[in-house]
This record gives sequence, C-alpha cells and structure tokens, in this order.
Amino acid sequence: MFGKVDIGGGLSDFWDYVREPRPHRWAIWGLALALTWVVFNGVAKYLIPYEEPKAQIIYFENWDATRSDAEVRADWIARARETTRRNAERRVQYQKLADMMGVEYDAAEAEKLTRETLGAEADAIGKRPAPTRSTLAERAARGPKPATPPPAKSAD
Repeated sequence: MFGKVDIGGGLSDFWDYVREPRPHRWAIWGLALALTWVVFNGVAKYLIPYEEPKAQIIYFENWDATRSDAEVRADWIARARETTRRNAERRVQYQKLADMMGVEYDAAEAEKLTRETLGAEADAIGKRPAPTRSTLAERAARGPKPATPPPAKSAD
C-alpha cells in the first residue's frame, strides 16, 4: 500500500482543488485558520499553564570589611563543623538502613574525619535514645495488667 507513495501527485491534486473557484472559499479558509489558532492558543493558555517567574529577593550575609582573618577562619570552622555534624547524622541513618537490609556499610574513614572535626561531640551523634515501643512479646512477658474497675455512673 505504501510502496508507491507519490508526494508530488498528492500536492498537485491539493493545489488543483485549492485553485478551483468555489463560492465561499476564502471565508472557509479564514474560519479554518481562526479555529486552528483558537484551539492551539486555548491549549497553550489553559491546558498547559505557564506562570511568569516571580521576582525573587536573594539575601546574602554581609560582613564588615574590618573583619580579621581570625574571625573569617572561625566562621569557616563553625560552618564546617555544622556540615560535618549533619553529614554524621545522615550517615547514622544510612547505617541503620543498611543494618535493616543486611547490607555491609563501611563508614570508617568518614567516622575518623568526623571525630577529628567534632571531637567528643561525635560520640553523642549516634547515641540518641531510641523511642520506646513495646512489642507484643514484651507485653506478654510482663503479664496482664490489673483490671481497673469501670467508672461509676452518676445518677441523674
């Protein structure tokens, strides 16, 4: 069926059809173009909404020009310590996930860097108290709770 495609013949047939004098030819062409424009404009405007980017105010920290090198260095160290602390907390969470999945997770080198940077504070990062939840087995081992008497009903 598509072995002998004649594009030139199709275009010449279309051109012959367009050139024939028909009574409302230009009105129909105008209507077809207007409907096409309305449909494409409606799709672009209502089905694919585009929001103009809003003006953003980006704040940045301003420092004194008289800041000493020691103050600059202290600020760098404080930011580095905070970043290291956040990374250590995230690493503890990944370690818990790896333990649950049975995957080997080695963070020895990162832990060494954390201890160098944070010192004694590094020991407290992973040692947060876990929320206490009792399992069914623990509750069964404790035994039944003593029965409490139902509240007395008041006489109305």
